[in-house]
Amino acid sequence: MSVWQKRAQFGLAVVAVGVIGAVGYTLRPREARVSPPPIERLDPKATVETRGGDVIQLKGSRQDARIEFESQVTYETGDTKLMGVKVSVDNRNGRNYTITGKEAQVGKDQASYHLKGDVKLETNDGLTAFAEQATYTEAEKIVRAPGPVRFTRGRMSGTGIGFTYDEQRDTLWLLDQAVIHVEPNGTSAAMDVTSGAFGFARADHYMRFERTMHMDRGGQIIDADEGVVHLFADRDEPDLIELRGNSQVSGGAGMGALQSMSARDVTLDYGDDGRTLQQATLAGQSAIQLAGKGGAAGQALKGEFLDISLAPDGSVSNLSSRQNVTVTLPGTRDTAARTIRSNVLTATGGAQGLSGMRFTEGVNYTEAATRTQGARVARAQSLDTKLDPAAGALQEATFTGAFQFTDGPLTATSNLATYRIVAGTLALSGKQGAADPQIKDEALTIEAATINVTLSPRKMVAKGKVRSALMPPGQSAGAAGQGKRPGLLGDKDPVQIIAESLTYDEAQRRGEYQGQVVLLQDQTQINADSLTIDESKGDLLAVGKVITSLAIVRKDATPSTPSPSTIGRGGSFTYTDQGRRAVYQTAAILDGESGNLRAEKIEIVLAPEENSLSRLDAMEKVTALVDKRTVTGARLSYVPADEKYVVNGAPVTMVDADCQELSGKTLTFFKASDRVQVDGNDEVRTQTKGGGKCAPTPK
Repeated sequence: MSVWQKRAQFGLAVVAVGVIGAVGYTLRPREARVSPPPIERLDPKATVETRGGDVIQLKGSRQDARIEFESQVTYETGDTKLMGVKVSVDNRNGRNYTITGKEAQVGKDQASYHLKGDVKLETNDGLTAFAEQATYTEAEKIVRAPGPVRFTRGRMSGTGIGFTYDEQRDTLWLLDQAVIHVEPNGTSAAMDVTSGAFGFARADHYMRFERTMHMDRGGQIIDADEGVVHLFADRDEPDLIELRGNSQVSGGAGMGALQSMSARDVTLDYGDDGRTLQQATLAGQSAIQLAGKGGAAGQALKGEFLDISLAPDGSVSNLSSRQNVTVTLPGTRDTAARTIRSNVLTATGGAQGLSGMRFTEGVNYTEAATRTQGARVARAQSLDTKLDPAAGALQEATFTGAFQFTDGPLTATSNLATYRIVAGTLALSGKQGAADPQIKDEALTIEAATINVTLSPRKMVAKGKVRSALMPPGQSAGAAGQGKRPGLLGDKDPVQIIAESLTYDEAQRRGEYQGQVVLLQDQTQINADSLTIDESKGDLLAVGKVITSLAIVRKDATPSTPSPSTIGRGGSFTYTDQGRRAVYQTAAILDGESGNLRAEKIEIVLAPEENSLSRLDAMEKVTALVDKRTVTGARLSYVPADEKYVVNGAPVTMVDADCQELSGKTLTFFKASDRVQVDGNDEVRTQTKGGGKCAPTPK
């Protein structure tokens, strides 16, 4: 068989096999065909439905946002709804965050998202917020969540109604009914805050509370209309707190000596630990209360503005205030409470408390009344105080400029005054204009270069050109009762006394004057080196170079012919009211109605009802010149009632105007008569010498 025949035969065989196979396939039994299950529609109204998806939004060559979802539906309007959605926003100023929710309504061109159901916002630095729904717009780049919301970030958590998160500013807001809690950390106490609204600027490290803030920081209570808490850059601890409107702060270990403070606005600057207060600045009707001894209330300070610096131990190191300043200092067992007002205050202190305060621009000082004393008031241009730091009580007050002081009926004025509280003394010095310091009460007035006063029981020591006046007894009841003026002084007019120094004891009603003393009242004058007036008894004592001019009433005195003054001199002069007796001693001289008398001692007795002479006695080395008669002896007695003189001595001598001399043991003569009686005895013979005119005085 040839080659072509073989090839033809093989081709026919192949065709036959194909035909047989085709016939066999055609004639095989038919299998039952299964229809595919119908697709479940997510929303019959949707035009496009997608199961699962991942959309990446680019900004330039960088990924800007990524939207992941379990399913998606699109409507004829172009709106898109995503289910099981997660929006990831990347690298927004170095911050990333995600928003998840059960579903999201996507606005046109993916420019906005409205998420519903278990909405959760998470940032890469730990902020997590939860809400039922939220919206995000690309134009604003703000997440908004109406309704209840809660968030956490590290130790901080909060709840509220309404929420916004601004990704550009990295700020979070709770819009209403904000409640914030910060967990304690080590020694840092917990912090709880409620307010109408709360803002948290994380990038700028501050929290803002609006519409009535109430904060509790480990027992420190802070209230204000609104407040801003500036945080440390590395942690959520307060560095500075700014309170605005009806601000109040009280309690807390970090406050140290400050128990409470209040003002329109308050700024609190804390130390590095975020708890210890370093500085407090108050503005608008400011007030603080400092702790006292044993935790009791101490000093209270008010002013329009207050600035307080605290040491690390919590004590007040410096304090200043201005405008309408009022300081209340607590009383102690021995001292009353005190209130001081001025326009400016500065104060310093240490670990024990405030140690000194300085008040300027008009000072008004008030000391409360106690069981044993009345209220005391002082005014001056400025005041420097020393305080007991532990008790907070006033120890010493130094007033300067136009000082005025009132203690019941007592008033005092000077340019400078130091008030020592515990000692109860007041020291006055310095002229106020042309006026010296002055003390005045119902009993007396005193002017001097310096005056020191012990207030209770009252005692006064004045020095340097002292000028004083004793008030009439009817006007000087005083604290020690009505005084008794020495009877040889009048009752109706003040008694003026000038001296170099004065010590006056009100309880004893005794005044002691020293140095060139001059007493003046109408016609009465007393000069001496020292003078003592005892108004409890009505006694008077003058010592040293005494000269007196006394208004002793004569029997024949009339308004037209008043009694001449009686002049007396001596080393001392004593008046005792009980016996109405006045005594001159040591080279005594008396020149008056009774004549001119010289003796070592001259004693006069005044009538009980008036200052007329009742009796006069002179003792030792007596010389009397009466109506041109000179009498010498050891003792002289004169009774004005019968104008009779009786002189005793061994011997007594009398020389009359004609130089006739009489002598004897006792000599009696009468002022208005030439009659003279001389009584002798067996030992001494009475003699009469002379008998003519006195020899002329040699020239």
